[in-house]
Amino acid sequence: MSSESKRLRRLLMSNPLSIFGLVTTAVFVILAVLEVASFGKITPFNPYTPDFSSANLGPSFVHLFGTDFEGRDIFSQVIAALPVDMGISIAVVVTSAFMGIVLGTLAGYFRGIFDEVIMRLTDMFLAFPQIIMSLAIAATLGPSLLNVTISLIVVWWPPYVRLVRGAVLAVAAEDYVSVSKALNSSFLYIVRKDALPNVLPSVLVYATTDIGSALLTLSTLGYLNVGIPAAMPELGKMVSYVTYNLYLYPTQVIIPALIVMLMVAGFSFLGEGLRESLDVKLRPHILMRGRGIEKPEGVPAKLPGPMPGPTRQSSDSSHTA
Repeated sequence: MSSESKRLRRLLMSNPLSIFGLVTTAVFVILAVLEVASFGKITPFNPYTPDFSSANLGPSFVHLFGTDFEGRDIFSQVIAALPVDMGISIAVVVTSAFMGIVLGTLAGYFRGIFDEVIMRLTDMFLAFPQIIMSLAIAATLGPSLLNVTISLIVVWWPPYVRLVRGAVLAVAAEDYVSVSKALNSSFLYIVRKDALPNVLPSVLVYATTDIGSALLTLSTLGYLNVGIPAAMPELGKMVSYVTYNLYLYPTQVIIPALIVMLMVAGFSFLGEGLRESLDVKLRPHILMRGRGIEKPEGVPAKLPGPMPGPTRQSSDSSHTA
């Protein structure tokens, strides 16, 4: 492992919220992978088969999260729903990020007609609310995991184009890019050597947080019974089916909703931790906040005063000067 990788890992592990996000997302990802790899064998009960003799049971050692109105084990349904929610959300974000990198790089590097066409197309999609357009597309295409994934990808890529285009425009103005062009370096070489190393960290941070947003939107579609097949377990749909039991059996609604909240919070905190770790301006503050981490170069051993954030640090430094 390189020294830079070790430094980033220490920075990430110095933030309690990013640790919570890393552990939370890791647990849900591992459970989703195990569910797929075992072909559904890790669930203690069949999440699809009703058992009316066990309907509306509360949480217990037998049924960890209780059962629903049809007697299906809620814990088993949650485990079965994780690959759907996690898989679609990650697929949507990864595909959208790839589209954003390609289109944003073309727009920022070549400018001119490429920039005009791509950015006007991006503005057109951004003019519509994401959830409304996703609902319309998913309802038109019909219930299918592929269709609901497509309905989300169609509205999810424009922010990545804007993000990458801005970063590429900033890189294209640098002297070393002009030197590469003067040496007749190819477009792919300049992108790979100069643009992508500056673009990918920002895309990684945004995409990590954006997985939670995609998951929340997918759960909303499931709650509205749009796009998700009827027999397919999905966390939002689980909440929708038992909403009328909220006052009689609140755990049936609260538990799947809480799982969604934990996953969204986990990806949000992990993305925030990555942002702090990859942002050079925030590194001194994080290093001094963590215990047992070496003091970075250029930071005094004793700070002039309390430093809640980078803004306060810069103002104190200027005052000292």
